[in-house]
Amino acid sequence: MYQNCAAAVAVIIRCGKELMFTQRNQEPKKGKLDLAGGFVDPKESAEEACKRELWEELKYNIDLQKLKLLTTQPNVYHYKNIDYNTLDLFFEYEVAEKFTAQLALDEIDRIVWVEAHAIQPEDLAFDSQKRFLKGYIGSL
Repeated sequence: MYQNCAAAVAVIIRCGKELMFTQRNQEPKKGKLDLAGGFVDPKESAEEACKRELWEELKYNIDLQKLKLLTTQPNVYHYKNIDYNTLDLFFEYEVAEKFTAQLALDEIDRIVWVEAHAIQPEDLAFDSQKRFLKGYIGSL
């Protein structure tokens, strides 16, 4: 038996120099900023998971042609006293205008748009996102 990792997607939605985050309203990391996304379902591509998760969480329908895979990061997702090893796939989705979303209130309190260089690592939910954003913001 192998301890394989689960695949998860995270989408950085960018409008100019501002990035969109969700604020988690449940554990793990309740109250912290997060990127829209989630686990990849069986028989689903990572891109399909991005589209599904953004619809489920934000009621925002994306054009898969505009979705760009940027990088991957290992992560540990601690849930109900169990550590799950994940491989997080980070995507970028650019929008011309900021939008408001119809939130899945069972998961998200609100969305916030933050100037890229104003993001504080301690406000982010997951270590993989902290590592990703450090490199991403440096490239803007």
